[in-house]
Amino acid sequence: MLRTTRFVKLIPIVVAAACTAGCGPFGYLKKVAKESTRAVADAEAAGAEENAPYEYWGSVTYLEQSKILMGYSEYERSFDYGERAKQLAEEAKKKAEMRRKGQMDQRAEGVATPDELPAGADGKASGDAKASGDAKASGSTGAGGAKGEVKAGVSVGGGK
Repeated sequence: MLRTTRFVKLIPIVVAAACTAGCGPFGYLKKVAKESTRAVADAEAAGAEENAPYEYWGSVTYLEQSKILMGYSEYERSFDYGERAKQLAEEAKKKAEMRRKGQMDQRAEGVATPDELPAGADGKASGDAKASGDAKASGSTGAGGAKGEVKAGVSVGGGK
């Protein structure tokens, strides 16, 4: 009888330890609801909506999807989306702070300025392009007596 009492007393401790280790909604509350939401709020406070819109709106969207998945008890996928939201939010905050300090310009991001574009990449057409072609096919069958002929012609040009 004494052994059964000890075992019964240990059950709540084991269950509590398992749940706080990250299973189910407890892990969600810590990882997504708290950390990811805070990271997105910090990015917004840093001005990421204007200075790093891709990363900011990506983090907002991942956080929303994480919350939706949590509603469907998709814990693992919810955690993954929450983690991605946190990563993007931290990147957005970092980028926004760098832009506000003037440490980052278009070239740092890999965006070409108009004078760095290759010839013809400015949206203006130049030069002439012409193409033409003809195709001819004919054939007949042996014992069936059927004969056929196909002719096709194509002309594409940018001439004046």
